[in-house]
Amino acid sequence: MAQSTWLDSMRIFFFVIIFLLNFQLRSSGQVDPHFSQYYAYSLWMNPALTGATQMDYKATLIHRNQNFGNVNTFSTSGLSAEVSTNKNINIGLNILNQTATSGGYGYLNGTVSVAYTGIKLGYNEDYNITFGVNVGFLNRRFDSSRFQLGDQYEPGVGFAPLIPSADVFNNSASTAIDAGAGVAFFDTNPLKRANLYAAFSVNHLTRPIDPFVDSQGKSVLPMRYLVNAGVSIKLNNNMYVIPHILYARQGNAEERMAGLYFTFPYGNNAEFIAGGNIRLKDAIVPYAGFTFNNFTVGLSYDVNPALRSTGTSTNTFEISLTFFKKRQENYRGIRCPVF
Repeated sequence: MAQSTWLDSMRIFFFVIIFLLNFQLRSSGQVDPHFSQYYAYSLWMNPALTGATQMDYKATLIHRNQNFGNVNTFSTSGLSAEVSTNKNINIGLNILNQTATSGGYGYLNGTVSVAYTGIKLGYNEDYNITFGVNVGFLNRRFDSSRFQLGDQYEPGVGFAPLIPSADVFNNSASTAIDAGAGVAFFDTNPLKRANLYAAFSVNHLTRPIDPFVDSQGKSVLPMRYLVNAGVSIKLNNNMYVIPHILYARQGNAEERMAGLYFTFPYGNNAEFIAGGNIRLKDAIVPYAGFTFNNFTVGLSYDVNPALRSTGTSTNTFEISLTFFKKRQENYRGIRCPVF
């Protein structure tokens, strides 16, 4: 019976992977910041994942640095904290900050999330459904003095910062209320070798106005839809393999990722982690990390074959640090990816 369940879970999982990888990519653009170690920073994905782990509480720091050639294009940092309660309510806090073009553009998002975990179905309440919402602020800003505009270029010389630009910017900063919502499903049956999980979220429900694109206030930030799913498979000697996928869409921009990683226990308090993701038509992302006592450290590097083939030098590093406290041994939860 366990073998049949494992095979059924894998068939479902790989069917979803094939569906996503064959979905037509319409744009390579990305409006919101994104991460390769997205599970380490789960509150960015979905408020329903608040506290939906085997932890009493968890705090994560994550940093992503992306360069093209010698230009520091994007630098993104995030801080999240979440706590579980015995009242079917989990609470989280998330702060994300991104700067681009050497500080010329800034994106700051802060939210508080609440998840309800009281829906448990099945004979032994093996199937858990959680709902979550978040609310906060979204601040976007730019410094026009850092821009290199077309009328500031002098023939034969190049960019001349002393030449004034005729371009006028009416708005250089905007702050708006931001909100999102999501739902997640977990199979927590401890007798199964394979446990499925899946989640769906919608962000920017308040449709914040984008004053930089349209001064009349008619242009709004597109909502971001995100689906993630996977299966946690227990192997021998307490090893796990976790294949997982992510699909995100915002406006006409899409992101599709599929990944797989293994965990290898070492003694009673340590665990090694190794795996990789593929971001379709963009990057291959190997990553590794380890857990020791109450800390998990992860490191990943984006390899962009398409850009390298054009001679463009790219370097994208990402590092995460998570501090946590595990729940009691009798807690029935699913083992989700940690990054």
